[in-house]
Amino acid sequence: MQQHRALILRGNRFLGSSLVDKGLLSMNDLESANEKFMESIQGGEMRHASILTPLIYDLKVLEEDKMIEYMAEEYELGLVDLSFIKLQSLRPIDVDLDLCWATSTLPFDYVDGVYLVATCYYLSAPVVKHWEDSLDGRVIWYVTSCTSMARALDRIAEIHQAEDDAEDED
Repeated sequence: MQQHRALILRGNRFLGSSLVDKGLLSMNDLESANEKFMESIQGGEMRHASILTPLIYDLKVLEEDKMIEYMAEEYELGLVDLSFIKLQSLRPIDVDLDLCWATSTLPFDYVDGVYLVATCYYLSAPVVKHWEDSLDGRVIWYVTSCTSMARALDRIAEIHQAEDDAEDED
């Protein structure tokens, strides 16, 4: 996860600024969340190092539904609940699961040369740019909740573990 540290820091900084700019969050609330976010980073909790965690769950100053609604309406993004998606291994498309955790973003399908990508971080320009560059710009974006994202990433980790176990048996 350390290799993604710069993207995590920059992506979260941009996300926080965007939330303030869009009127979804106050600057004081952002400062409080940044303190908790940096504690996570310094404590090595990179997997859950997201400014959204303290904003939504700890400080309860950001309504996730409003943020999702804003992204869906303003940017005309689709909504997806990853709980209802049949997920597959990320290994064939060479996507690092740690990077997905670091950016709360997941390419969940590939159709006719286009990746379907779910994210909680669409308001973070560095995260969007990173994924579009990585996937050669062939992306259709969807918004999802933090809970949906975490459950999906845990399911993919289980898929990867099952693949590793099957490989060990051979």
